[in-house]
Amino acid sequence: MLLRRIRRWVTVAVAAAALGTAGVTTAHAADQPEVTYAGSVSGDLGILQINARSAAGIKSITAHLVSDASQTEVAKIGTKDFRLSSGTRQDGSWRTKKPLKLPEFGSYRIDVDATDADGGHVLQKSAGDFAYYVVAQFGVLTVDRNAIDREHRDVHVEGTLYGRWPTRQVKPLAARQVEINVDFGTQTTVTTDARGHFTASARLDAAASVQAVFRMDGGKPEALYGESKPVQIGVDQIPTRFTSTVSSTGVDFGKPVTVSVKAEQKTADGWVPLAGRSGGVLFGPDDVQTDDVGRFTTADDGTFTMEYTPWRGGYFQLGLDTSDDPFLQAGTGRSDVVHVHRASKFTAFTAARSDTGQVHAEGLIDFPDGWTPAPINVHIEYSPDGVNWSKLTTVEASWGGSGNAFAADLEKSGAGYYRAAFSVDDHFQSATSQMVFVPAST
Repeated sequence: MLLRRIRRWVTVAVAAAALGTAGVTTAHAADQPEVTYAGSVSGDLGILQINARSAAGIKSITAHLVSDASQTEVAKIGTKDFRLSSGTRQDGSWRTKKPLKLPEFGSYRIDVDATDADGGHVLQKSAGDFAYYVVAQFGVLTVDRNAIDREHRDVHVEGTLYGRWPTRQVKPLAARQVEINVDFGTQTTVTTDARGHFTASARLDAAASVQAVFRMDGGKPEALYGESKPVQIGVDQIPTRFTSTVSSTGVDFGKPVTVSVKAEQKTADGWVPLAGRSGGVLFGPDDVQTDDVGRFTTADDGTFTMEYTPWRGGYFQLGLDTSDDPFLQAGTGRSDVVHVHRASKFTAFTAARSDTGQVHAEGLIDFPDGWTPAPINVHIEYSPDGVNWSKLTTVEASWGGSGNAFAADLEKSGAGYYRAAFSVDDHFQSATSQMVFVPAST
């Protein structure tokens, strides 16, 4: 019965928040006042609020409180006891100047007499409910640790339960039941002492919020629900790390590379192998453009190896899966950068002396693995003996219809060997053309 009354009071209190605002413009009855709400003020249950309206203006208000239990009137509150708290006399909210003092806690029916300036009168029976109860509230909830670890999972909780009387007095609530909630689920229930004080221990297996909650427990005085502010408890995780090596930091396109990895965790004795842990490996040039390499499980010594054939340069990205162990840090790591070199080759090269005595060199260069650099810089080199080479000039090749063509006319060119060369970079292999002997000018 009590719970039903409280639910009804909560419903009308919410309605009051909407109906009791100042300056609301609505249609008014022409012949009599209208009572639109009567009830306790949420958060200050000893204060009675009446909402009323009349085009002529409300002149007087009298409230009668009738006990739900005995159906007898226990209090009469007249106009002099009210003040206009918001709005106007045409449409406003009146509240008692002081909290009411009633003989017993409980729920009371509110009958309201309202008269306006034109003499219009209304007696509104059961205009609302007055909830005259103690409301439970908590002091600061304290804990002995802000974070747990694998060896220390118990959190000591301490606090005090108070009751806020409708008269606004705040006093400890003794011998009452307090629930200790972990992530909004009850873990244990304790009883307050004579000072309303309580202590408890909560065991956590992960990061969680801890909160004290009071629910109506049948004790005296009857007190409504209350809860403390939640306290967030974190986790001190065990650090983890990866160390890795790659079989090569530069591979030709289509060739595999092997990454060798060791996973470790930090202990009081230093870094030790992390055995039997799983995770995943990606490969790519950054953290967004990645390809899935695969999953791993570490051996007893914390190691694993993976082979992968990359189609572009990048690095291995390592991630440890610790979803089953909140006390272990989800470590990440990355390998050295691996460059992938696509093929380049000269498909033609000639060099000959012209009538002017210059050497004219030309040729074609191809990139058969699908990518083409920009720009395509080709070096023309000279050697007197075909062994020791020096660069004479650099020209840029461009598409000529049948390939990437280049040409150069070389000044002061003596007898010897000539060739074209393309230098290795992060994406392409080096290449040299056949060498061509050009005799001296006659």
